[in-house]
Amino acid sequence: MMERVLAQHAQEHPDAMAVLDGPPALTYGILLARATCLADRLQLKDKVEAEEPVGILLSPGLSQVVAQVAVRLVGASCVPFEPNQPPKRIYELLRDVAVRRVIIEDLSTNRYQGFDLYPMGHLEPALFRHDSHLVTQKDCLQKEDGRSHILFTSGSTGKPKPVQIQTSSILHLAMKNNMTPLSHTDRVTAFNNPGFDLSLFEMWATLIARGTIVVLPKGVATDPSRLPAFLTDTRASVMIIPTALFNVIASTAPNAFCALHHAITAGEAANPRALRSVLEKEPPENLWNGYGPTEGTTLTMYRVTLSDCLGDRISIGQPIGKAIVYLLDDNLEPIEESGIHGELCIGGPGKSAGYLHRSRENEERFIKILISNRHTKGPGIIDGTTVAGSSIVELYRIGDIGQWRRDKPEFLDYIGRRDTQVKHQGFLVELEEISRITESNPLVKSFAYIIPSGGNKQNQDAIFRFAQETLPSYMIPEPFERIMTFPLTANGKFDRQALLDSYAQGSREGEAGGKRNVFNGTCISTNGKDTRSVLARIWEELLQVSRPKPEQDFFLLGASSIQAAALIALIQHRLESLITMDELHAHSRFSSLCDFLDAGQAPVEDRHKNAPDHTNWESAAEGRIFLTGATGFVGAHILRPLIERPGVKQIACLAQARNGQSAVARVQKAMEKYCLFPDSLELPQKILVLEEDIGDEQLGLGSTQFNWLVNWASVIFHGAAKVNFCESYQEHHRDNVKGTRNVLNAAALGRRKAFHLTLHVEYRCLRPIGHDSRHAKHPRRQSTDKSPACLAIRPWEKGLPIAIYRPGFIIGDRVTGASNPYDFITRWIVGCIEMGTFPRIVDMRFEYCTIDFVCSSVLQIASENRNLGQAYHILSPDRTKCLTVEDTITLLHEAGYPVRMIDYSDWVEQAVKSGTSEGSLAPLMPVLQERVLGKLTRWECAQFSPVYECTNTVRALAGCPEAQYKPFTIDVLRRCMAFWKRKGFYDV
Repeated sequence: MMERVLAQHAQEHPDAMAVLDGPPALTYGILLARATCLADRLQLKDKVEAEEPVGILLSPGLSQVVAQVAVRLVGASCVPFEPNQPPKRIYELLRDVAVRRVIIEDLSTNRYQGFDLYPMGHLEPALFRHDSHLVTQKDCLQKEDGRSHILFTSGSTGKPKPVQIQTSSILHLAMKNNMTPLSHTDRVTAFNNPGFDLSLFEMWATLIARGTIVVLPKGVATDPSRLPAFLTDTRASVMIIPTALFNVIASTAPNAFCALHHAITAGEAANPRALRSVLEKEPPENLWNGYGPTEGTTLTMYRVTLSDCLGDRISIGQPIGKAIVYLLDDNLEPIEESGIHGELCIGGPGKSAGYLHRSRENEERFIKILISNRHTKGPGIIDGTTVAGSSIVELYRIGDIGQWRRDKPEFLDYIGRRDTQVKHQGFLVELEEISRITESNPLVKSFAYIIPSGGNKQNQDAIFRFAQETLPSYMIPEPFERIMTFPLTANGKFDRQALLDSYAQGSREGEAGGKRNVFNGTCISTNGKDTRSVLARIWEELLQVSRPKPEQDFFLLGASSIQAAALIALIQHRLESLITMDELHAHSRFSSLCDFLDAGQAPVEDRHKNAPDHTNWESAAEGRIFLTGATGFVGAHILRPLIERPGVKQIACLAQARNGQSAVARVQKAMEKYCLFPDSLELPQKILVLEEDIGDEQLGLGSTQFNWLVNWASVIFHGAAKVNFCESYQEHHRDNVKGTRNVLNAAALGRRKAFHLTLHVEYRCLRPIGHDSRHAKHPRRQSTDKSPACLAIRPWEKGLPIAIYRPGFIIGDRVTGASNPYDFITRWIVGCIEMGTFPRIVDMRFEYCTIDFVCSSVLQIASENRNLGQAYHILSPDRTKCLTVEDTITLLHEAGYPVRMIDYSDWVEQAVKSGTSEGSLAPLMPVLQERVLGKLTRWECAQFSPVYECTNTVRALAGCPEAQYKPFTIDVLRRCMAFWKRKGFYDV
């Protein structure tokens, strides 16, 4: 049983890596623990019946693996779907197989009412507890060979059929393949649609072998410029890839698979030229051509060599393990001779139990025939079982035409589909043979066909002459239609129906004459060499749009990831320009892509010019937060409300390991320090901690994790900053200035996302800046192009969606009193209380603001995209509520501290003589004594405080009572002091 094997791995090797999904990872121990938790939840309402279909609406990744293991633990059948498919289609197919329970990512969608929904998450506190004792073995009471999965066929010929996959079929695939069982050291990529049978190999062959599933982002899988680095960086060793995508990658980056031990192309007939291009460059150690319908759970495999690619057909090999194959004639009699066409029929442990609730189709396709003893030997029969005498054999009729090879009688050739045979000039013609022959011509990149009811002729002389030389007259196509790419299904297979629909449309629209593109029926020019005309033709061919408009977006028009890969390849071939998938996403509008290609690669901040951000980071499809500064006072207080927001799915926190503490431990310690760590076991699992070096261009993550992060994140909140009053500006430069530049770069790279920058009040002491042009020049608002805020100005002006937040002096929470014991204002107040004196500074106002007001304001403003492109002062909009030096002294008096005000120079001298320089004020002394204007110190220059404009803030927070300014009162001060004493920071 698959589940028992997995449980054994979890018990014997709990720390072995099971899944890598970017930085998130699961060991076998934690995988089983999470799956067990979800399995228990599935049965809370009522018991799950044996083999009961359970829907799984999750993308390929960590959650998909956990969900499938959980479903198998309760003995149910997995019914997986890619969630971005049309909801109506998914709903109907779930109903078709009587699904009651559905596992989804979260409850933010109401599209699937009528089902019992089970959101992922809230399974176990995986961030802060990686205890191996969490591993438990679920009692597996399932039948030894029950139904494991239900996968739907693509439905290109009608309503999708639910194929029942048995446990024994998956075990056979995982153990009896030409390359299986895999090694526990193998790392297998996973990116295929979970409803596609290739995903069974990706997931279960890997888990059964105790290997590691490496989740490959779809944007990387379809980007020839990024795929090789990903495979190398993650040390991936095995990849199974749909033929259509393989052909695109092979034409653009034939060395992309060189790091692999095994590369398997499957799903459609192999293209010898694509395979040859890979084998001639830097090939993988083994390149396989896989064949088999969903109903057969992979049937045959053939290791391809360069000599195999010199012909016009690649063998599909031999049956794997105990699978059996028969070639049957029209009378259902076995064909033994080589070179004779027959229908491929399969049996053995990989054969499906049939279509669920489809008796008519089962009778047609799942047959029983009598095989006599005379057919058990010979070149034409490969049987993994022993057949004595005459036996009744259960077979599935694939509908494919094959033959035994003449040179290698034990190997099979795939000829084509039975339903693609047509009568032409009185002869029965196999269209796929025409396709295979024609594709061998170097003038032809790819070839497909439809059977239209009518249409105009298109004469492609060179190809036509080649066909005349190679094919009998009755097999020469009439007419040839030239297009540059073919429509594909969601599983990456050629979509004949879409091509037929396009042909019909083109026939109606193209009767006016001229050279017609069959794919969209529009007239095209073969002389256009400029970028816009060439790119327009490519869009027309890929997306079936006529004359794309400047503002139209490639992805909003419905382009798939494979079409994006095809676009990159076509741009390279026709325009001789290289473009990455990241750059395509950054310039997905037609006019923007044209400009980008004409201008060459622009600076990173220019790539977002005039491109407004429309991403709602809390929408159902988003909710992925990239946060810096989580170990600090403000960052920890931002983190806590973020994990409580229902629209937030996960928060990637960048943190450094320091002083013997891991990055994870420091994040947890910061939350505990301010009483923010939740008691619930559910919320912490939203937190993902990444160990970083913010001064590094890739944030210390390496290229793979960095590329994952910039394409994963929905939004960035940047608040990380180094503050040490005893160090110079130069010593702060790497973390604060260069670090901000690097995080800004992360915002500009990859997918489009907003950047929210929160500055710290201490920047005023180090190198303060201002935004409002109406502000008079002032030492506390001195502008510099080296500050974090000014670094954001240029990309801001270029169109990167940015908001900047500049709070005043942040004090503690007005309810809990939790405050930073080591920031400037706390040390200042405590030092004054200890000395009994307060320095006189004329007309200086402290813009105190509580931490709860700051965080609620930032998150409220950030929740509305209309607020991007502005700077916000987070402080009192009413200047009269900002406390002066005298007001602060009055507040201390009311709290029972009779401090007196003295001249600033006398106060500093008292601090030095009294020994207080060794206490709370010690880190502040360099700033308090530093002379910046003649004999005046920085703080003496701070008198006559400027006015800070809060118009933007007031507008953005209008109608939000929970984010309104609350003044610094005696009650807040007392709560802060109680917090300091309770935590052992100060006792004043």
